[in-house]
Amino acid sequence: MKEVTIFTDGACSGNPGPGGWGTILRYGEIEKELSGGEAETTNNRMELTAVIKGLEALNQPCKVTVVTSLCRCNTCGNCKDRKYRK
Repeated sequence: MKEVTIFTDGACSGNPGPGGWGTILRYGEIEKELSGGEAETTNNRMELTAVIKGLEALNQPCKVTVVTSLCRCNTCGNCKDRKYRK
């Protein structure tokens, strides 16, 4: 099974305010970058959007590691590694 690492981040200026998100998918030496933004959003929304967009970009089943600073994703009960990763 392929192993993919997804690096994510999101932020906004003001809360709410204009914001953006970014995702990098890495499979071996291959990387794909995704990004987007909203005129009026929140920091949490952009952080979660980055994770969702990264997962949506996968086109087949694979083992996935998500690296994020978002505590909601890092501390869920299904996470194998519950340590904070940034």
